[in-house]
Parts: sequence; structure tokens; C-alpha cells
Amino acid sequence: MDSSSFPNGEGLDNETADSGKQKAPDDPSGATSQPKKEKEQGERADVWDHFTKHKDNRDFCFCHYCQHNLSCPTKSGTSHLKRHLKTCKAYLAWLDGSQDNTQQQKQINQEGGLKDARVSKAVFDEACDMMLVIGELPLSFIESEAFKNFCSMCNLYQPHSRRTSTRNIVEMYVKRKAALKELFLSNKQRVSLTTDIWVASPTGASYMVITAHYIDTHWRLKKLIIGFKSVTDHKGQTISNVLLECLAEWGIKKVFCVTVDNATSNSLALRNFEKSFAEISHDSLVLSGEFLHMRCNAHILNLIVNDGLTDVSDSVAAIRNAVTYVRSTTNRLNSFDLKVDAARIKRGSLPMDVKTRWNSTYLMLTKAIKFKAAFQKMYAEDKPYNDYFLELDKGNKKIGPPEMLDWSKVERLEKFLAIFYESTLVVSGSTSVNSFKCYGEIVDICTSLRELSYSFDQELKKNATDMLKKFDKYWEGLKNMNKMLIVATVFDPRKKMKFAELCFDDLFGKETVENKEMQTSVKDILRSLFDEYSLRLEQSTERWDDDLDLVSSRKRRKVESRFTEMQNEKGVKVSTDELDVYLKESCETPDVMHGMEYDVLSWWKVNAHKYPILAEIARDVLAVQVSSVASESAFSTSGRIISPARSSLTHYMVEVLMCLDQWMKQDISLSQKCLQFHKYLLT
Repeated sequence: MDSSSFPNGEGLDNETADSGKQKAPDDPSGATSQPKKEKEQGERADVWDHFTKHKDNRDFCFCHYCQHNLSCPTKSGTSHLKRHLKTCKAYLAWLDGSQDNTQQQKQINQEGGLKDARVSKAVFDEACDMMLVIGELPLSFIESEAFKNFCSMCNLYQPHSRRTSTRNIVEMYVKRKAALKELFLSNKQRVSLTTDIWVASPTGASYMVITAHYIDTHWRLKKLIIGFKSVTDHKGQTISNVLLECLAEWGIKKVFCVTVDNATSNSLALRNFEKSFAEISHDSLVLSGEFLHMRCNAHILNLIVNDGLTDVSDSVAAIRNAVTYVRSTTNRLNSFDLKVDAARIKRGSLPMDVKTRWNSTYLMLTKAIKFKAAFQKMYAEDKPYNDYFLELDKGNKKIGPPEMLDWSKVERLEKFLAIFYESTLVVSGSTSVNSFKCYGEIVDICTSLRELSYSFDQELKKNATDMLKKFDKYWEGLKNMNKMLIVATVFDPRKKMKFAELCFDDLFGKETVENKEMQTSVKDILRSLFDEYSLRLEQSTERWDDDLDLVSSRKRRKVESRFTEMQNEKGVKVSTDELDVYLKESCETPDVMHGMEYDVLSWWKVNAHKYPILAEIARDVLAVQVSSVASESAFSTSGRIISPARSSLTHYMVEVLMCLDQWMKQDISLSQKCLQFHKYLLT
């Protein structure tokens, strides 16, 4: 039968298909070369494997790879869709990745270029090891069924074993430590240290963390955990020995300050440390270690506040129990909300405090005082509220409910805590420069307590006087505190010496003997620092001259010296040194946007060529930490690392995981900031 017997030529299509004739091969874009008229009715072109029409408008479609929208009316054909595929980077990357060589797969990166989509096994293994460290996961996680299933479903490599991961992590730690050690040796970096001791509850072992703080060549403050050592006791000699061993292990031979809390053993430890470390070299310590010991300011403020809280502990406990009752069930909270509405008080959250953290207690009391009227209505009208305080707590009746006397005491206490709260936020910062802020906060606290000590409220006056005595006791008198805190304010170009003089006026009065003594003392320290750093810079310059045998340069300096003497004999005024010029110049008055903080380090980075010696002093002084919070904060991470699931870890492995965790997170944070800055420049 011929083809004419089939209507519309359908028999011809079937015969062609059955005859075994091959169609023309498809082009790379997926479009067939066979004429459209030979396709069966309703058959779609291969190009539609890569595009989908919009449901709401069938005349437009989008690319599966780049999501770009294109017009596609039925009468327009698909030629422009094929042309898009030839230039679509996302499609080309997918096409390249679909080839047999999986190592050459590509995908689009954030800058719009191509990068490898399929990484090597070595990169995959390294990423798995970093995941264990940064995620603070048990080392056995890499062998878990959950992770193996994840790798299988994502078509990843088979993960390696726990032993291999442990070996890789140790190797990673050794390499990073060697690189960081080389950095300290090459830059001859002087560092400030913070240290503290923590007891791991799962194992009962004591660990001492040592954190180094320094300002790098780019004028960025760096915080680096250099040791997480197991210690057998908390004695001063043990602390000193661990410090010396850790610094020797890292090759650090220059230290500016060591910040520790107020424990007696720490004072003994730093006396022993100073004697031993001074023997390493002539410039291992600054000013013979006179200002080496920096007492933790945050710890001192906590001691003062906790003493104040002890005097009104029952009133605070009564309010805490009242807050606990309100927050315990939904019905009680709803009942309290009705009292809030009845008292015409604006609703808000009512936080619970952590008993061991006075700043959270301050926030709880501040909110509770705002709802005082609502609590009084609960006391007068709510019987379950009053019955709650009749219940026994560890055999004793609960303290409360709070009465007017309790509220009165807490309101007075809140005034004191407000003074300390803001200052604690400033001195507790460890990721930003704060040494130049600390003295001003101390002066503000002292002057505020003095003002309250003259209050007409006799109870408030008594409390302020008692707290002021404790303030002087813990600081050993403001004249005996570490004066490096005052020196740090001088290196703020907005303050210089004028700010310190104003503080002395507030503390000791104008034109008093104490005022003049403090001014003279600070200026003497500045001069001694400048002379010592100048001498060291000159000695390093002379050694460089000796190496290069620059005899002519020495002769030139001798001529310059004779010229200076001649000018002085003639009465010609010779320009003063850097320190005098810096102090005599007017203070900076920058316009800083609201909510932004003035960047002191950037100012010194720009002006380092003008004040080269002062810039070196500023680099060391501004890196000083006024609290040991930087080391204490590491214990939250270490608590997760030394979890019951990891109680079998050796002390060395604990140190490896602890140090690597902090180093890696710091690198990730820096890379994210760089990426954000890059995106900002692009926009």
C-alpha cells in the first residue's frame, strides 16, 4: 500500500520510523535538525527541556539555569531560545558538568565567574575535619550513619574514619601553629596577655587558657588563644611556670601587660613571672615590668556590685520569686497581664535573671520596677499569688511577696547598678580596642557615687557611702591603680593629656597637690616610654647600619648633631620631639555618624609616618586588655568541647580542638568581612 492511502501522510511517518533510517544528530543546544513539519502533532522541540512557560502568561518562559525570562509566543519559534543557551553561563556550566570528567565540573561563583563544582577528595576530607572543629562536634560524628547518609544522598565522597580525622586535625593544628609562630618571630611582635583558670565539670580537670592580644601591621586588633594547658593546682608558682613554658613554646620574647583577675595567687604568679621573664632579654619587658600586672577591671566591678547586692539580697529574692511565679504558667501570665492593663501600664517583656550574673539581675529589676503597680495588685487581689509564697523551698518558706520596703530598696539599688552596667559593657569588650575608654568609665563611677553620697535621702546616702568605700578598697585608691590605663587615654587623639587633666580635676580638685602629682606622674611615664622606645629604635637602626656598613650616614649624623648644637648656642629654637609635638597639637574633633564609633587605630595607621616612635608605643598600649573576659569567654566553647561525649579526650587533644576552633572562626569572620566589603564596592 502506498503512502497516499494514509490521510495527512501519517503512514509515511510510520514507514520512515520502521525503515531504520537514522535522524540527523541533535546539536549541543538540544534542538533537533529535523524539519518541524515532520514532527508528530503535539511533539515539543528539545529546547523545551531547558525552558518552562509561565502558568499565568504562556507567552513568556524562564531558563531553568539562570532563571532569565524570555518571550515565547507560539508563532515566534524557538531560535532565540537556542541562542540564549549558547551564551548562558549557568547552562554551559551544567553542560560541562554533565561530561564524563567529573573533576572539570563548573558552577557560577558570587562574582559571576566559573569555578569547580566537584572538589577533590582532599578538599572534601579537609572540609569534614574543619566541620568537626568549628561545629564543636564529637569526632565520632564523621563515622555516624547520619553523616554517611548525607554524603550518599548528595553524591559526595565516602567520609574517612575517626582515627584519620583525628590525625588530620592534629596535623592541621601543627601547621597553623608553625605559621603563626613564624609570624611572631618575623615581626618580633610584642603582645599583651590575658589568662584564667577553669575547671571542666565532666572530668574535674583544671585548664588554664592563655590569650595573646596584639595589633598587627595593618593596625587590626588580634586575639589569639596560644595555650589551653592542663594544670594540677591554682597556685601562683604553677601559673607562672605555665605562662613561661607557653611563651617559650611560641617563641614570644616581648610582653607588655598581663591581665588577670583579683585572686591572690595571680599577684604572686606575676611577681614570679616578672623576675624570670626579665632574664630573657633586655627588652622583654617595658619599663622594667613596673606596669606589667593589669588587674581585671570587669572582675573588680563585679566584686563591688556583688557586695552591694548582698545588703539587699532578701528584697531581690522576693522580686525574683514574684517574676518566677508570673512566668511559670500561661494562666498566671494572663492574670498578670490583666493587672497590667488595669494599672494602665504599657505591656512589655518580663525577663528572668541568672543568679550568678548581676547584669542580668539588673535588667530583671529594671523591668520589674516598671510593673510595680501590677505586682501590688497581684498582692492585693490574687490569692494564688499569695499562696505561692507559703510553699516550702528546700524546707524553708519562699521569700516574698515583695512589699513596699522591698520595692524601695530595689529602686535605690537600681540607681547604683545603672552606674556600673554601662561601664561593664565597655570594659568587657575583647574584640575591639577599649583600653583608652576604661579610665573615663572608672572616673564616671567614682564621681557618680560621690554625688549620691550627698543625697538628701539618708538611706541612699548611706548606701552610696558604703559602696564608695568598697570602690576605693578594691582599687587600692585611684592613685595606686595601674597608670597604663591613664596613659592609654593619651593615645586617643581626641583626648590626649587634656582628658586626663579633666579627670584629675574631678577626682582630686583643681590646683591640689594630688592633682599635680598625678599629672607629673603620667607625664613622667610618657617620657620614660618615649625614651625607651626611641633608644630601641635607634639601636635597631644602628645594627642595620652596621650590617650595611653605612659609614657616610654616621658621619652625616655627626654633622647634623654639631649643627643642632650650633643653633642652640645662637638661641635658635630647635623643633621638639614627637611626644611634645603630639601633646601640644590640638585634639582631633572628628564628625562621627550617630551609632558609629571613632576608629582610633585608623588614625594611628594614617599618622604613623608622622609619629613613628609614638605609633609603636600606641600599638602596644592600645592592645592592652583591661579585663580577662577574653580568656573567660573561651570557657563557654571549651565547655562544649569537653562535653560528657568527649570526656575521653586527652589534654593535648583538648588544646588542639580549643585553639583550632578559635583560629578558624577568626579566619572565617575576617573572610566574611572582606566579602561584605567586596560586595559594598561592587554596589
